[in-house]
Amino acid sequence: MATGIILAGGQSRRMPGDKAFMEVAGRRVIDIQLEVIEGLFEEVLVVGNSDRMEHLSVYAKNGVRVVEEPVGGKGPLGGVTSGLQLSGSDENFILACDMPFVRRDAVKFVMEGLAGYQVSVPLTPKGLEPLHAGYRRDCIDIITRQLDSGKLKVTDFYDEVSVHFIPWEELLRFDPTGRLLHNINSPEDMENAAGFR
Repeated sequence: MATGIILAGGQSRRMPGDKAFMEVAGRRVIDIQLEVIEGLFEEVLVVGNSDRMEHLSVYAKNGVRVVEEPVGGKGPLGGVTSGLQLSGSDENFILACDMPFVRRDAVKFVMEGLAGYQVSVPLTPKGLEPLHAGYRRDCIDIITRQLDSGKLKVTDFYDEVSVHFIPWEELLRFDPTGRLLHNINSPEDMENAAGFR
């Protein structure tokens, strides 16, 4: 059993409005993501902070559960921890809500990479992509210790767990354009993404 977890709790520092509702070519990114991963997981969660629950409820359909993050104010690492805590599965796919070009086969490939590991994460020319990655639930205690020590960088706990680093070249098979891990952090990113959709 596996769970798909979309993190929708992040603050939009460079984007006007709420990232969890941003649109690319007239479609909300989370709607695109939910469509792409439909049927891949026994459970799908959209995780957000308490003051957004009412708005996020629009995604609570077709078996998708919208849930409040128990670990708030800790950035993406708090979102990862929250998702793992709320999940009913050992294997989990964590996805940031600002990636409109996610590919179904790439998600499956990342999850297959969890076999024998606690984390399965893409390694790109720009570095690791921990918010398009697979995590086992037994990472929770290690991540919690990291949070307690005040370290909020998602990848800082990787040296304490077994990690499968997925070469970028292997992911390019699923999207030769290399956009599948592109995230939207600014209005300019959104305009560029709209041209690709």
